[in-house]
Amino acid sequence: MDVLLRGGPGDGQVVPGGGETVRWRACLYEITAELADRRGRDLRVYRHRADCCEPYGRGSEDRCE
Repeated sequence: MDVLLRGGPGDGQVVPGGGETVRWRACLYEITAELADRRGRDLRVYRHRADCCEPYGRGSEDRCE
């Protein structure tokens, strides 16, 4: 299943994934209830967690991994 990333460095990227979180490069994205239409497909939207991104100290908290 493909998902749409919103916010952060991966904003607008469509990536394979699913579940509660998706990792894109060094950043974590969390599932939302939103759906977005992308080229005729409804994709689940995942929002960026700034506190779990490498430039912001990703991994310094257990829940970021």
